[in-house]
Amino acid sequence: MKIAIIGGGIGGLTTALALQKNNLDVTIYESASEIKPVGAGIIMANNAMQIFDKLSIRHKIEKAGHKISTLKLLIHSSKPYRMHS
Repeated sequence: MKIAIIGGGIGGLTTALALQKNNLDVTIYESASEIKPVGAGIIMANNAMQIFDKLSIRHKIEKAGHKISTLKLLIHSSKPYRMHS
């Protein structure tokens, strides 16, 4: 079986790696001519990190990134923000 993955983003590359680890023939199609940094931050949720752990790449991702110690959410609006419970 041959599998085509459209898009070389985090989801496409992770899917391809998982399929390749199961000995499947995978081809990734990406419209960008090269993969390069774009200056944006990416937050990886815990469930994504669990997948990376199963694929044995969690350590590499953690080594390349920076752990978040705090997160501040600012909401700009002309109206006051009210939390609803």
